[in-house]
Amino acid sequence: MHDFMHDLATKVAGFQSIKVERGGNRICDLTRHVSFDTKLDLSQQIPIPLPYARSLRTVILFQGRKRGKGAWESICRDFRRLRVLVLSPSVIEEGSPLIQKLKHLKYLDLSNNYEMEALPNSVTNLINLQVLKLNGCSKLKELPRGISKLINLRHLDVGCILDGDLCEDLEYMPRGIGKLTSLQTLSCFVVAKKRSPKSEMIGGLDELRRLNELRGRLEIRVKGYEGGSCISEFEGAKLIDKQYLQSLTIWRNPKLDSDSDIDLYDKMMQSLQPNSSLQEWRVEGYGGMSFPSWVLDLSNLVRIRLESCRRLKHIPPLHGIPSLEELSIVGLDDLEYIDSEGVGGKGGSMFFPSLKRLGILACPRVKGWWKRWSRDEMKDDSDESTIEEGLRMFCFPCLSSLSIEFCPNLTSMPLFPTLDEGLDLRRTSSMPLQQTMEMTSPVSSSSSSSSFTRPLSKLKSLYVWSIDDMESLPEVGLQNLSSLQSLSISRCSRLKSLPLPDKGMPSLQKLLIRHCRGLKSLSESESQGRIAHLPSLQLLIIKDCSEELRGRTRGWGKESEEEWPNIKHILDIVIDRNYIQKEGRYVKGEGILIFP
Repeated sequence: MHDFMHDLATKVAGFQSIKVERGGNRICDLTRHVSFDTKLDLSQQIPIPLPYARSLRTVILFQGRKRGKGAWESICRDFRRLRVLVLSPSVIEEGSPLIQKLKHLKYLDLSNNYEMEALPNSVTNLINLQVLKLNGCSKLKELPRGISKLINLRHLDVGCILDGDLCEDLEYMPRGIGKLTSLQTLSCFVVAKKRSPKSEMIGGLDELRRLNELRGRLEIRVKGYEGGSCISEFEGAKLIDKQYLQSLTIWRNPKLDSDSDIDLYDKMMQSLQPNSSLQEWRVEGYGGMSFPSWVLDLSNLVRIRLESCRRLKHIPPLHGIPSLEELSIVGLDDLEYIDSEGVGGKGGSMFFPSLKRLGILACPRVKGWWKRWSRDEMKDDSDESTIEEGLRMFCFPCLSSLSIEFCPNLTSMPLFPTLDEGLDLRRTSSMPLQQTMEMTSPVSSSSSSSSFTRPLSKLKSLYVWSIDDMESLPEVGLQNLSSLQSLSISRCSRLKSLPLPDKGMPSLQKLLIRHCRGLKSLSESESQGRIAHLPSLQLLIIKDCSEELRGRTRGWGKESEEEWPNIKHILDIVIDRNYIQKEGRYVKGEGILIFP
């Protein structure tokens, strides 16, 4: 009986929901939901007979082609009972004013229509509309002026930076949008100058005051402001009352930068305090020199990203935020020290108890995490041990992934022995890596566990590129890399030796060494000269290194009694673009080239 009912339900659903494919059309009077799997000519009417069209509740059209109003007008004229209409992506330049005839419509998706610049104001007559998706409409300049009439609207999606589907040309938000008190999703709010020909139509940020049902993501894009008068408008947004909001992005056009407005920028940020329930906070293009103290009250933050805040000199001590898992610091030109409060900041909270991913990128002036333990502050040689001892007091307890790129002066920071995913170092100092590798005191694998682990023993990937102060890596540190699967070292001009431990890296599968002109040895002992036996190695690439190393590798092959036993198991061996072994087959002398 159960199988019979299942088959019957499937059969009925088969009539109600139809996918129209090329060369087939099974629409009947029972059909309620239709999706087109082929590109339709939008200049022509939708190819559905009128009697069936009047019964449809859902039309989904992907990949519309050709410009024109034929499809729009036939839908508005013939599909009067539609609840759901999806025209995404298509090449609609503008909607038909006849859309108001779809009075039952609840869901309208026009996303990724790259040619559409505006919606007809008649859209605002769709009083039953609950969802309006316009994300990815990159040429859309304005929303309907009478949008306040959409009293049942729950979700308005105009894209955001996080999803990469922003309506970049959107100039302002319409006055009256704040009356839509049922809104739960408003992906982006554009702040614009009110001194313009459209000033009477422009809604200020205080339109958000009563939108306390907002949840998910909100991006505030500041494209213009009216000097000091914007502060009261920003305060009127009452972000602190948005208890359901999970993610807040504050973006400001860097072209608005002015040295005379620095105090104004600080006041603007002060007025944008979110609710403490916020989980993600992103700031891009902020022109102030510091952040408000309320940042430390955001105790539920999981992700923080600070980008292109070029005047920012100080970051609040974020180490005590208990839920923080991801921290990205990108393009902070004036930043010298990450924590301005000194070692550990205020209070006795645990140091970054949940942080798993950390990225510090393109901060050319940053010198260290704390000024107190900076080598600029302690210039005497006698203080070097004091610096190292101070740094060892603070380790990231559960960091999995670390990326430091284009920070050439960053020489001191908390150590990172627990990394178990990837370590990516580019154009920075090798000191933090050296100090972490040389840790001799045991590192607790968890706050409640009695077991211990060696530093970086769980690391899987290590990428080192253009590290000018690295001459070698500690032998003990390399021996600890028992979980490492990929090791890549490139353009380290001062690197002289890489003491790979014999059988000490059992998991290593890929070893790439490129453009290290000073590298002479790949073994624990330079006098030994032989490459270590790495039992799991599948790919070995050595390119443009010293003549001494290149000369040694040229002799690799079956005729080499000393070297070949250690490397013959490697599937692919490439020396200076020439294969020695390919897919396990010895090919030296056959002239097979690779261009990595």
